[in-house]
Amino acid sequence: MNSRRHARRFGSLFLAATAALTFAACSVESKDDGDTPPAGGATPEAYPPPPASATAPGVTADSIKIGVVYPDLEKVKQFVDVDHGDYKAVFQALIDKINKDGGVAGRKLEPVYGAVDVLSPAGASETCVKLTEDEKVFAVIGSLNAEDVNCYAQTHKTLVVGGDLTAERYAKAQAPWVSDLRGGDELAEGLQLYIDKGVLKGKKLAVVAYRDDQAVLDKVVLSTLRAKNIPVAETGVLDADTTDPAAVSSQFNVFIQKFQSAGVDTVLLVGGSQAAFPAELQKTDYRPRLLFANSSTASSYVVTAGDNNLGVLDNSLALGQAANYTDPKINTCIPTVEAALPQTRGKIIEPADTPSGQPSWGTSESVACRYLTLFQAIAEKAGKDLTYKSFQDAEFSLGTFRIPVLVDAATYSRQSPAGNVPPRILPWDPARKGFLTAG
Repeated sequence: MNSRRHARRFGSLFLAATAALTFAACSVESKDDGDTPPAGGATPEAYPPPPASATAPGVTADSIKIGVVYPDLEKVKQFVDVDHGDYKAVFQALIDKINKDGGVAGRKLEPVYGAVDVLSPAGASETCVKLTEDEKVFAVIGSLNAEDVNCYAQTHKTLVVGGDLTAERYAKAQAPWVSDLRGGDELAEGLQLYIDKGVLKGKKLAVVAYRDDQAVLDKVVLSTLRAKNIPVAETGVLDADTTDPAAVSSQFNVFIQKFQSAGVDTVLLVGGSQAAFPAELQKTDYRPRLLFANSSTASSYVVTAGDNNLGVLDNSLALGQAANYTDPKINTCIPTVEAALPQTRGKIIEPADTPSGQPSWGTSESVACRYLTLFQAIAEKAGKDLTYKSFQDAEFSLGTFRIPVLVDAATYSRQSPAGNVPPRILPWDPARKGFLTAG
């Protein structure tokens, strides 16, 4: 197989994998009417706290062992132009600064690095076993895809900082878990933004979702649109196996023909449809306006599209967090990283603005800065008696907190372990090839 065909095959598999994972990233736990408690009864918590024992694996009198998780992208560079810079070097630069300044409540951070082989189906689980069973870290910090976090927080009962924290996954956790990503639980708020901004007014709307998104489609998306008197002309639910690109392509093509015949001018993409649908749409001359439920998943299409026609994204919108990569008042880690890694000076920028062929230092720096800062703040609030219980108690009382890189503040409490960072509408910028905050 030549390199071009191999690249196309990898791109298809990459999109399929993204689609399969997106359900988890956009799932919203809903209750049937029969689950509503009687008047005067206790209302179930949306985020029941996971068990938090007074134990502290990996913690000594003068150190805290943490596992650092990030994708090993070296193996995919030959197939897709993806380079996030050096995760390990960026994490180490920030950890060195924390340790030089006295550590966390007097303890030095001792990192154990876990690079995940993104081409191996067992890559995530192998890294999980290494960090939890072999190294017995106190916490795992970093970039965790969708269900990967279950291996840490559920199976191995290890504290996690990062990952897509949904109510559904959080209910299964067996150790404290905190993040700044709600994994799609903010979808109802995002739909309200589209409605309030008049994006759906007077439009002939179709909604596309993956089969595993059916509950979200019915109980969140369609119910919200009905309540606001927004008519839905067509609905397409992909039930093809997302690991079979040919089947996905065939079914999406049926949807496209149906939408075009019905005069649909706006398509809302939910869950596992968000990356794969535009990949099929760009092969046609049909150009409805695309509305994405998640900017990260929408951007995965851009990464794999290469020289394909990105015109399919013209005038499209996505829901996501507002970020500022270059302002040191917001991204407080810039001076530390630039001092330790001179090659990053002036290059910690919005990933969409990174020149082709250059490392996207903004990506690796954002992950490291956000989660180390959050971990440090909570662990220091927990004090010298650092355990899973004291960490969770500190997290629940953290309150309003500024996550580096994010423009909007997070708020941490018992009922907001993911910080409730508000979503924003991010317009597609064709010149910069990214979904970016307006202005």
